[in-house]
Amino acid sequence: MCDTIVALGSVTKTGITLFGKNSDREPDEVQNIKIYPRQKHKRGEKVKCTYLTIPQVTETARIMLCQPFWMFGAEMGANEHGVAIGNEALFTREKPDTTGLTGMDLLRLALERSRTAKEALEVIIELLEKYGQGGNCGYRQKLLYMNSFLIADSGEAYVLETVKSWWAWKQIKDFWSISNIISLENDFDVCSPGLIENAVKKGYCKSEADFSFRKCYSDKIMTWGARGAPRQTRSREMLSQKNGALTTVDFMAILRDHGGNADWTPDKSGGTICMHAADKLIRRSQSVCSMVANIGKKAQFYYTTGAANPCMSPYYPILFPDTVNPAGYVEGDTDYDTKSFWWECERFHRQALWHFRDALKAIQPQIKKYENGMISSVENAGVPLNQKTIDKYFTEARTIIRKWGKRLDSLPVKKPKWLFRRYWQSYNKLNRL
Repeated sequence: MCDTIVALGSVTKTGITLFGKNSDREPDEVQNIKIYPRQKHKRGEKVKCTYLTIPQVTETARIMLCQPFWMFGAEMGANEHGVAIGNEALFTREKPDTTGLTGMDLLRLALERSRTAKEALEVIIELLEKYGQGGNCGYRQKLLYMNSFLIADSGEAYVLETVKSWWAWKQIKDFWSISNIISLENDFDVCSPGLIENAVKKGYCKSEADFSFRKCYSDKIMTWGARGAPRQTRSREMLSQKNGALTTVDFMAILRDHGGNADWTPDKSGGTICMHAADKLIRRSQSVCSMVANIGKKAQFYYTTGAANPCMSPYYPILFPDTVNPAGYVEGDTDYDTKSFWWECERFHRQALWHFRDALKAIQPQIKKYENGMISSVENAGVPLNQKTIDKYFTEARTIIRKWGKRLDSLPVKKPKWLFRRYWQSYNKLNRL
């Protein structure tokens, strides 16, 4: 389960586009930060996606992905042209095919093949109509779903929602957010031939005049279980509170939100934008990586946690001209690895569950001080950041995590509920942590 947010220049403090996403997946599903260079490809070359192999284009853009370690595609990312995309799982009456392009495949392919948000929208539609969507998108637990996308550049943003090979899209005016619920009803700008006709034919609605994308196609039980509606409502409330003055810091705060409840702890019921896994049935997803983008016409700034739990993870800058992942960043995969940045953070995050409120109080002031200085320095530098600066801020973020982690044993223990403890103990055993 995920949440994606966007705000255009009409409602941001400096007139730029802001974009953000929490990628919510299984709690031990490592998500790596990957940077792929611009590449030229030979005529007739193929590209192997997660389940399908399709023709490659002659040139692909330089991209940055927040990428689950086992798949071709990605949950969110951006390209060298200032296009950013995030996708969401949708649960619909129409069921996905067992093979096809996954939503994550479509996202990556669109970033590789587009220079604007509108081009990215068109790329996804073309691929969707040609190859369809489908295939297992779960890591340890099988999960198939349809997809929605939020697509943005410095001047425009679009929401694109899909079912099978059908689609509908809307151009965003000021701000928008998507979650695990169809956000479009009858307010779309354009829809594909067959979307409404299929709904009428199958009795989802009586006529075209009666058509609502959400009402006609939503799987009500699965959509309710995903808790997308309250999270979408909450993100839009927060976006509207500072309508006209939204900043990078505000977007980071939205992705860290626990519903405005200072007493909230992860063992309590209900889904929040900053998602914490609690069981293997209802709340089995966790925010395993987060990204925020500040997309101007002259410069773009991208930030990621590179780790789970944005509420206790500092953001650091990434993806500038000629930069790569920071020095010391090591990818992770199935099992706990002391060298992996994601797993190093995860070890401390799981330890913090036994001291949750005190752990948050200990780290959040440090994160705030670091990020305020970092963002001010990055966005006011006036020149593209170099590798040295990327390395510097990554090291500072990692130092915050490490120093905080060493303090966790000294914090008062407030044990979560028994079932919650058993749930996380089972994952620790599984991950050899």
